[in-house]
Amino acid sequence: MKKIEAWMEKSLMPIAVKIGNVKGLIAIRDGIALAMPLIIIGSIFLIISSFPIAGWTDWLAGLYDGRLLAMFNHVVNSSFGIMGLIAAFGIASGMAKQYNVDGASAGVISISAWLILTPNVIADAGEGIPVKFMGSQGIFIAIVVGLISAWIFQYFVRRNIVIKMPESVPPAVSRSFAALIPGTVI
Repeated sequence: MKKIEAWMEKSLMPIAVKIGNVKGLIAIRDGIALAMPLIIIGSIFLIISSFPIAGWTDWLAGLYDGRLLAMFNHVVNSSFGIMGLIAAFGIASGMAKQYNVDGASAGVISISAWLILTPNVIADAGEGIPVKFMGSQGIFIAIVVGLISAWIFQYFVRRNIVIKMPESVPPAVSRSFAALIPGTVI
């Protein structure tokens, strides 16, 4: 057993370290971790509302004419339903911070790009974004958009292709104007 451990440590550990230091993978890890509280809260309410004992679910459905169960399901859908949105922000923010540029601006621009790429529904009731694309079905596109938008953002910022404001302008306003050109391109 010790020989196997020594072999794994000698041959697999360097590969794992190289993979673990890839900026994109670190950004994905940190971006998904940002959504972890929502995932945990949604999971707790999912377990409560769908506990695999028939008597429990029947009892819960009977409370307050089913309104309590509906509320629990709403919490589940709301927390899982915005994972893609949170991931788009978190991944872009994490990637931008690795390049030492403004993560918040990169995250907000990434959300905007993600919303543009998310399919809209145009119906008789009005126009909107289906919740399913904001949740787990939108995570893949959130990962791609987060990584690409953060890379484009840092490319412009690090090459000073930004709008520069005088030093008398507050830093928050200056950062907003600095994000205009990269945001327009993204």
